[in-house]
Parts: sequence; C-alpha cells; structure tokens
Amino acid sequence: MEHDDPHPLVLTPVADRSWRLSDREVEPGDPAGLVAYVERLDTGAYQAVWVSVGWGSARFASLEDLLHTGAELLEQSRSLGAFKPAPIPHRPPEQA
Repeated sequence: MEHDDPHPLVLTPVADRSWRLSDREVEPGDPAGLVAYVERLDTGAYQAVWVSVGWGSARFASLEDLLHTGAELLEQSRSLGAFKPAPIPHRPPEQA
C-alpha cells in the first residue's frame, strides 16, 4: 500500500492488518530500510513499533498521522547522521 504524499516512506502489506513501513530511498529488500512495523488495532488506531528511527512504539489515530511522524523521524535521523556508541567505562581487574 503506497501513500500519495511525496514523503520518503512506503507501506508494504505483511498481513491483513499489518505492514512494514520502509524508507523509499533504501534498496527494496535491504533491512536498513525498515523504519517500523505497523498494525491496525481493533479500535481503528494504528500501532507503530519503531525499528530504525525513534524507539519503542506509538499509537496514531490515522494513517496520515503515522506517516507524517515517520517522515519526521526519518528526516531527523538523516540529519543527525550515524551515532558513535558511548564507550563503556573500563574497570581495572580486582586485586586478589
């Protein structure tokens, strides 16, 4: 299911009420393009589990709201660039 807005995201069906939200600018099939897993709940709301942008999950009243937020998170992640992991503090070995 593709959306008509000129945003960088595409929804690909996984099952009747679930989709993969992917970045159009990443080659199809490349796991780096996965942005979120989306499911339509019994209430009609959409639940997104963020994978490559943001963290955790969020619920949205409409698909448009979800796509808008996803596009914003994707843009933020692109503008911030890659993160260098925080170093783990070194502990000297215990003295016997």
